[in-house]
Amino acid sequence: MLFRDDGDGVIAIAQPSHSWLSGQLLRAWGNDGFAAPSPHEEVCLAAELHDIGWLVWETAPTLNPATGRPHAFHEVGAETHTGLWTRGVRLARVFGHYPALLVSLHADTLYGLFFDFTKASPEDAARVRAFLATQHSFQRQTIEALGADPHYRVEVAPDVIERNRRLVATVDRLSLEICWGVTREIRIPNVPTTGTECAGLCLRAPNGNVAELTLDPWPFAGDHVEVVCEGRRLRGRFTEEAAMRDALDGAERITIAAALRPEL
Repeated sequence: MLFRDDGDGVIAIAQPSHSWLSGQLLRAWGNDGFAAPSPHEEVCLAAELHDIGWLVWETAPTLNPATGRPHAFHEVGAETHTGLWTRGVRLARVFGHYPALLVSLHADTLYGLFFDFTKASPEDAARVRAFLATQHSFQRQTIEALGADPHYRVEVAPDVIERNRRLVATVDRLSLEICWGVTREIRIPNVPTTGTECAGLCLRAPNGNVAELTLDPWPFAGDHVEVVCEGRRLRGRFTEEAAMRDALDGAERITIAAALRPEL
């Protein structure tokens, strides 16, 4: 779960809703400077599914006693998040091995960026290492299997896989910032272009309106992109998990919408 500040409370946004917004962004992606994803449907589906492992957790989120709210995605422990990612890759395989490969690689990316083995407990470090070893084995086997399929042979070349991994990471970050509400300039690095180089994107809300955003350089096919997901307005703090869940179940639904345009 992730949160947007909302006066005396927050707007709580489920991880799968945020990942749906990621998929919307990637389906609009592609122009002379930024190549569209390929294989298109598989990569877009991976972006939409990258947080599918949270699906069941989000129906009964756990309480963070320190905040009095549901755990945010970065607040759950290693035992929980490795289990969620393991489940997510397995669920993605039901749709297809190519999207599952990218979901697995996205998990790999996030652990590489954000998990600090030097600060983790020995037990948590061991859990994450075991998870990554399992995922690396899955990735190798999946690439080998897809490489034997004429339909996917060119799509598992190392440069193609790396490009698609970066694309999923890019729209994940864009979606998170849109869901949180853009209140400052956001710079997103390592974005694939049409060539071998990567670019940086700059996301802004020039008029202070979190629903009206600009992006520079412009990576989309159309002259503007509209995206949407859903949240729930959660007020107050809680000491009991059951009360927090009841409040969340009965909370007012909120549409999170944003329009992105090129910077003038």
